[in-house]
Amino acid sequence: MFKNEKTRIQVKGLNQERIINSIIKDYKIYNFSRKNHQLSEFEIDFIHHKKLIKILKDSGLEVKTLLHRGLISKLKTNLTRFGIISALVICFLVYLLQYSFILKIDIYGINKETSKEIETFLNNTLQSRNKSKIDTKNLEFMIKENFEEVSSVSVAFVGQSLVININETVLPEELKEGQPIVSQFDGLITKINLIQGTLAVNEGDLVKKGDILVYPYIIDSEGEECSILPQAEIFADIWLNESETFYEYLIKNERTGNKVVKNEVYINNLLLYSNRIENQFSDYEIEESKKCISKNNILPIYKKTTVYYETVAIEIKENFEDAKDRIIEKARQKTLIFLQENEIIKEENYNIRESGGIYQIDYLITVNRNIGGVNGDQL
Repeated sequence: MFKNEKTRIQVKGLNQERIINSIIKDYKIYNFSRKNHQLSEFEIDFIHHKKLIKILKDSGLEVKTLLHRGLISKLKTNLTRFGIISALVICFLVYLLQYSFILKIDIYGINKETSKEIETFLNNTLQSRNKSKIDTKNLEFMIKENFEEVSSVSVAFVGQSLVININETVLPEELKEGQPIVSQFDGLITKINLIQGTLAVNEGDLVKKGDILVYPYIIDSEGEECSILPQAEIFADIWLNESETFYEYLIKNERTGNKVVKNEVYINNLLLYSNRIENQFSDYEIEESKKCISKNNILPIYKKTTVYYETVAIEIKENFEDAKDRIIEKARQKTLIFLQENEIIKEENYNIRESGGIYQIDYLITVNRNIGGVNGDQL
């Protein structure tokens, strides 16, 4: 059965002649060709290929399988193709079966909190996910009746999503319940221009992130609190800070450029297909990604890609004094990212800490910024 089955391999390494001569005492090789003094190719009987490849590898040679030829190879290829075709047919049938059902609810035009409340309400209300059993007009009426924030609503099917577009009821600014203005930074207050509300701080005060700056009320002539939308311009010196770490001695893994890519196809957690690539790197990094290759299926189909990157350990030695200016500038650039447009820097400082050849550079930039706003949102 295996008489005409052959496997062509490529062998790389020194002293091949001695090893191959010992093999041909017990096994046949065919169509031998020498590429160079370290590289050769030849064919062996398929029935013995695993055993011979192991012998060659154990002898210190690098072996690569180029191809199989013969009836078994063709049969294996056809079985693989049949498996893929079968998987596609199954996916198509599953898709047709589940297309009449909704899989998710998408809500647009309203804040996240209310959106979650509406989604929960619909999940509890819908007795079936079958499109033919869902009355969209009735859903529109029920949403308006149960949520005061909704002024108008439309419900429609888009693919296998139930899409709900909402126009939110807009209250006049003076009727909105105010939230206090809260500091988003640590800083020293330098100037205050109160528009409306009740101040919680004064010029010269130090504030921390999260401290209340302006309360959302005023005291009327009768000593009562009246809710109001707080507004103020509050300027403060704030401090932007970022750090950079430097190692005088470091062992770092770097990629060599060699990689192995493994692809797998799953329906739910059931493996449908794999290219059966094996990682033979001794040191490597892994990156995985998972992508849905079917849309709107009850049983989704995913393609999982795993990439193995070969790495090599490299020793890095560098004196801190030689790298000092570069590392300080790197910390500075990381801090500058947090500057706002046209913002002027008042002061820049840095601090260096060292412990056992590890240096930490803390870079500090001082700017004057308006940390006030309207109803908790910065101006």
